[in-house]
Amino acid sequence: MNIRFQASKDPGKIVVEAENLSKSYGDNHVLENVDLLIERNSKIAFVGQNGQGKSTLAKILVGEIAHGGHFKLGHNVEIGYFAQNQSEYLEPEKTVLDIMEDAATDGNRARVRDMLGAFLFGGEAADKKAKVLSGGERNRLALCKLLLTPFNVLIMDEPTNHLDIASKNVLKQALKNFNGTLILVSHDRDFLQGLSTTVYGFKDKVIKEYLGDIDFFLEQHQIENLREAEKRTVVEKKPDSSKKENHILTREEEKKIKRLKNQLAKIEVQIDTIEKEILDMDAALGEDYEATSAEPNFFENYKAKKTKVETLMEEWSELEDKIENCS
Repeated sequence: MNIRFQASKDPGKIVVEAENLSKSYGDNHVLENVDLLIERNSKIAFVGQNGQGKSTLAKILVGEIAHGGHFKLGHNVEIGYFAQNQSEYLEPEKTVLDIMEDAATDGNRARVRDMLGAFLFGGEAADKKAKVLSGGERNRLALCKLLLTPFNVLIMDEPTNHLDIASKNVLKQALKNFNGTLILVSHDRDFLQGLSTTVYGFKDKVIKEYLGDIDFFLEQHQIENLREAEKRTVVEKKPDSSKKENHILTREEEKKIKRLKNQLAKIEVQIDTIEKEILDMDAALGEDYEATSAEPNFFENYKAKKTKVETLMEEWSELEDKIENCS
């Protein structure tokens, strides 16, 4: 089935305009002096380490949080938004089919079951209540529901979290078919390939524009994947010398740092190994989807590897912080 997001009326040439945009959470200044101009039909990826302001800027664009500076949407702009916690807004006592039919219009109500089938909610799965769905199922349903509403600007924050390969492929094809402005917050290189023509890199409160696709961005940084970009951002953090300039490491502290660095190295090897396995699985699936997907527990294994990488990245970041605090 050809799944696509519905584009509404054409907006003006400029869809988003911002000047001196800023946002702080207490003493944590996430965004400072951000100038932004997004034109109609742009395809943009927001990339960078967690905590650098990607999701914050997305929330500002959809009017979800207050901010400093000047910001306005262009003429006739209608925004569709998928947040990381989008699935939490599903009504728990309603069935999958009820949720979709409630959101449907006369023009697309007849296609609801076909759309659900494309997101793996065929047959009896459509009669499940939202409260019994897994995290991945809830995300799939939230994405499917978004297909029912027309808009001309689509902002998605980590839409592939908890999605299996089949659902991710359906989503990617729908985004390729979308005739509007697209802004994606993601760390998934494979997913972003072919979807964005401009990349905004977030680092140290600065947003840098790269006029090229995700491969161009990685080439500019001489790295192979977005995980490396996230790790490198952490590595480049400088310790607060004002607090530690006179501190001399004790023998015990040196041993502790050495032990932490050994743990860090092991985690990096694990991450690289699993990411190569994921790339091999993606390649195999692309060559012969039916044969590969028929392998026992293929999608469960794929999802487990993705989850493992995310867990290891969190451990990696925590170890970096511990090493920095000891230095």
